[in-house]
Amino acid sequence: MRVGSWEQAMEIGLREAEKRLSAKIKRYWVSSISLEPRTHGGLWNVRLELQVGKRLSKKLVRVAIKIDPETGEIREFSTTAGSARAI
Repeated sequence: MRVGSWEQAMEIGLREAEKRLSAKIKRYWVSSISLEPRTHGGLWNVRLELQVGKRLSKKLVRVAIKIDPETGEIREFSTTAGSARAI
């Protein structure tokens, strides 16, 4: 699947994050979405802050994802714990 817009890149990133974190995303914030020049790899860079959790326990997770624009394949996926500011 070809990824032609930042909205598509964001949707792919959200689906992949929900799948890999095995948690429902309650809220999300877009930190940045950019498309690298082809000379630097040409990948979509998607950075999101996600509020995930079940019932009373919620936490903020920062996610960085690199997506191939030609295939929609996830090339890199990393997470870090976020602050409690959004909870």
